[in-house]
Amino acid sequence: MSARPRILVAPLDWGLGHATRCVPVIRELQRQGAEPVLATAGRAAAYLQAEFPGLELIEFPAYDIRYP
Repeated sequence: MSARPRILVAPLDWGLGHATRCVPVIRELQRQGAEPVLATAGRAAAYLQAEFPGLELIEFPAYDIRYP
């Protein structure tokens, strides 16, 4: 018997768009027997924790991109 694959899902915390688009991906990963691990911060983390309270969450702050 093989172990369940652990897959890191790390949406940026630049609004909720990245996090909301990850929801169907996470559900499909679970349906296929994988173990998603979340890595994000801020509002995205709060949203995904509410949607998936049983998943591991790693605090992973977004970086501050500055364009010239």
